[in-house]
Amino acid sequence: MDHKEFKQLLDRYTKGLLNQQEIERLESWLDAMEDKTAFDSLDKEELSASRAAMFSQLTRRIQQPAAPVRLISYKRTLAVAAGIAAIVLTGYICRKSILDIVAPHRTTYAYNKKGYITKQILSDNSIVWLKGNSKLIFPAKFENDQRSVTLEGEALFEVSKDVQRPFIVTCGSLTTQVLGTSFNIRSNETGEVAISVLTGAVVVGSDATRKQIVHTNESIVYSEKQSSVVNVHPSRKDIHEIINGTEYDMAFSDASMHNVIQKIEKKFEVKINLEDTAILNNVITADMTDQSLAHTMEMISQALNLDVRINDKMVSLRAKK
Repeated sequence: MDHKEFKQLLDRYTKGLLNQQEIERLESWLDAMEDKTAFDSLDKEELSASRAAMFSQLTRRIQQPAAPVRLISYKRTLAVAAGIAAIVLTGYICRKSILDIVAPHRTTYAYNKKGYITKQILSDNSIVWLKGNSKLIFPAKFENDQRSVTLEGEALFEVSKDVQRPFIVTCGSLTTQVLGTSFNIRSNETGEVAISVLTGAVVVGSDATRKQIVHTNESIVYSEKQSSVVNVHPSRKDIHEIINGTEYDMAFSDASMHNVIQKIEKKFEVKINLEDTAILNNVITADMTDQSLAHTMEMISQALNLDVRINDKMVSLRAKK
């Protein structure tokens, strides 16, 4: 895709004029960009044209009066325009930044091949460990009243707590609803769906079965063919297999602060800056499993008497004065 074609597609995209094939082509091109260094692969002419196109088309679209648009619905504010300008002018351009501004409620997906486990951090900071030969369908940004996703295959969910917005997973004909907890869902080609709850509780049900609550360390197996639910108790081996290959386990026993920081950075995809390297001399004993980034850092703050500042993907630690 050359810069001229990119400019034309982006212009029509922001106006809601693309057909489905064109939408998929543009979004797949943007999805190929994994991070803010992705534009390094473009030549100077295409890079300059792409930045200019994004800035011009997006800001012009934001400044236009509200009008019916098939793909886009968001508040047109100077703050958003300024945000776009900052993204473009600083060179921090990536597919997430662009698409989240242009179509914040679009449906997207993640999938992987057999034998692999991939991590997907959703817009509410929930973490999904998508297991082999599986697919997760989710909105780029959740609605204000609920958080709904669709799963094909198997995944381990660590759902961020939000009492105002229930988290709903549809897997086959079975729905699982939670406010904040961790659980594993696995479906197979025979029409069975197995749910194992690691922490908290979930409510499961279908059109053919009554709703029931599944608590911590409990599992159910739902059969679509028989419209039945069987309660089972997972063994330690079962739990180990569920979390194997993920970064779910965050229990530390006399662990060096260096190792703790590395695990936190890897799991939450953040960068932790230490304003005092003496912090690395500490050791940690704590179980931070199934905790949000904010709560994890709060536990460390209390344990080591530190000040914590979280700014998007940047975390700063310093000793309290």
